[in-house]
Amino acid sequence: MTIRNRLTLRFTGLVSSILLLTFVSIYAFCWYFISSDFYRRLDRKAMTTGELLIRHKIDAQVIQQLGRLRKDHLPNQNIVVYDQRDSIVFSAIEVPIIPLSKALLAEIRQARQKDFRQESYYLSGIRFRADSEQYVVVASAQNAYGDEFLGHLVLSLTGLFCLIAAITALSGWAFAGDALRPMQVIDQTVSDIFPRNQDERLFVSQEDDEISRLSITINQLLDRVGDSFRLQRMFVANVSHELRNPLTQINSQLEVSLLKEREPESYRQTIRSVLEDVGNLTALTHELLQLSQVNQDDAATLLTHTVRLDELIWDVRDEVAAIQPRYQVTVELGTLPDDPDLLTIQGNRTLLGTALKNLIENACKFSEDGRALVQTHFDQRTVQIRISNKGDAIPDADKPYIFQPFYRSRQTADLKGYGVGLSLVDRIVRLHGGQVSGTSEPGNLTVFTVDLYR
Repeated sequence: MTIRNRLTLRFTGLVSSILLLTFVSIYAFCWYFISSDFYRRLDRKAMTTGELLIRHKIDAQVIQQLGRLRKDHLPNQNIVVYDQRDSIVFSAIEVPIIPLSKALLAEIRQARQKDFRQESYYLSGIRFRADSEQYVVVASAQNAYGDEFLGHLVLSLTGLFCLIAAITALSGWAFAGDALRPMQVIDQTVSDIFPRNQDERLFVSQEDDEISRLSITINQLLDRVGDSFRLQRMFVANVSHELRNPLTQINSQLEVSLLKEREPESYRQTIRSVLEDVGNLTALTHELLQLSQVNQDDAATLLTHTVRLDELIWDVRDEVAAIQPRYQVTVELGTLPDDPDLLTIQGNRTLLGTALKNLIENACKFSEDGRALVQTHFDQRTVQIRISNKGDAIPDADKPYIFQPFYRSRQTADLKGYGVGLSLVDRIVRLHGGQVSGTSEPGNLTVFTVDLYR
């Protein structure tokens, strides 16, 4: 069922329920008022007849004559008086229309006064005492006008209920359609965006309503999806480029070697060159494998170690120093906390070591003198690691892309590498719930900061 149909049904059901409760209340009030008024009139007639016949001993024929002369007769009115033996001692008409059982007369004597209905007649019974005898006076009549009014009232309220319910349903259908029209526009626009118009976005009105906020959220989602597509295309293009170069070199060298007979030393040179290219492919494949294995969904299974960061930094320093003799790494741990638990975080030691190694190695590689400075700061909730060096500043045009995979600026085009390191660092740090950022301005240090949270 569509949202429009559900809204229409719920709106119609709510209004119909309120309307039904109102109409039932109106009918119940009218029924109670008409019935009570009619019973009061019967009570007065029964009381009057009892006073005249029983208390004042007026002749029954005179009472009948007076009754015929009165102008306030009710439809099919009759007044019957029973003695204590349940025998009729007086009846306004010759033959009583409604016979009453002895049990019912006993109830009236016990209750002293009783209003009830029998078939289409309203009856009111009253007990009288006189000369040590008990009498029961029962006045009965048909409430023709009241019943007819209630019947017409039921028909009118039923017709009015159906009419209002139909109008409510049509109005609800129209209002729901008008309210959901922006959703239809959003659905059509989003359907048309992919794959043809990826740069198109939803219109956001000036009103601060749910539709506007939804449009903003969808536009932000489309921006992220568009960025993902661009990153994917760039990733594929860069991987293809990085793989094509060594494969082309391997292929061309082997083809040249097969063109004619050569000296053994020439074949050995070719084999060494091919082995070097195969080594580059292996290194690239290893970095791609590392990049693919760092997944946010695997955080629960990867972050199982208690890592002491000061020890990890010294170990990484030794590893970087072993890579290249000119690399010199200075570590400044600052003021260490008294509590050794503040030196640790929950994470993966191997991954954190890889991230720090990439940052420190890059700092040495792009430094003027091969030096890098590592500084740390520990507090109750945060561990901050700053890695800085002196070298050429990162161009402003390259700064938004330095953490994207396979992105290499013109400064790094001549250096060995694949542009995976910083992307891997960013993924590892985010996997640990932290963040990495970089600042680089001409004349100042280039600083990469890693913030890890407990």
